[in-house]
Amino acid sequence: MNTLADVSGVPASTISRIESGKVQPTWSMMSRILAAAGFRLDLTLSDADTDEPFAGIIRRLETAPADEHPTIIRRFPAVAELALVARRAGARRVQLDTSVGRAIAVLAEQNQAPVVSSLEAYAGDASQTRSFSPVIYVDDPARVIGFEAVTRASPAVLFLLPTTDHVRGVTRDVDGVAMVSREWALLDSLASPGRQPDVSLCLLDDLAMEPAR
Repeated sequence: MNTLADVSGVPASTISRIESGKVQPTWSMMSRILAAAGFRLDLTLSDADTDEPFAGIIRRLETAPADEHPTIIRRFPAVAELALVARRAGARRVQLDTSVGRAIAVLAEQNQAPVVSSLEAYAGDASQTRSFSPVIYVDDPARVIGFEAVTRASPAVLFLLPTTDHVRGVTRDVDGVAMVSREWALLDSLASPGRQPDVSLCLLDDLAMEPAR
C-alpha cells in the first residue's frame, strides 16, 4: 500500500478508502494508481509495459523530505516488480560476447544514442561488465545490428530497451558516457532476471544511507 502511494502520489489513506468503497475515485486518480502498479486504465485492465512505476517513485523521491528517502528507497524492490526489464515494451535481448564499453561504442556507431543503466551506471563506470544482464537504452532496439541472437550457450545477455522521455529525464554524462541516475540504475538492476536482484539488494542500504543530493 505505501509503495503504491509513493509511486502514484495518491495518499495511502485515500487508496485504503477507495478499496473499502468509502471514496469514489476520479478517472484521473484511478489512472495514476493503476499506472503506478504497472497497468493502464482502459476498457479492459492490461499490463502497460511501461517504466511509469520507476518514474513515479523517482518523482516521489525528489519531492519527499530527506528523512523519508531511506524508506522510499527500500521500496525499490517492490516497484521493480511492476516494470520488469523483460516485459518492457520494445525490449530486445541480444548476446553480449564483448565488454559493455565495446557494446556502447558499437551502438553509438549506429547512431542509437546509447544510455547505460544497470550496475554499470550505478558504479558510474562502463569499462567492464558488472551486470549479469546489462541494460542499455537506445533509440530503436529493433534496428540495432551486429549482435547475435541469445542462445543457451550465450556468455551473457544484453537488454536493449527503447529510450523513453522518463529515461531522458534521468540521463547524465559520466566521463563522456550517457548514463541514467544511480536510483534508476538500481531499479533496472532489481528488475532484471537472474542473480542480478540479489546483488542489487546489497547496494540498496548503501543508497538509502547516502545524504540527499
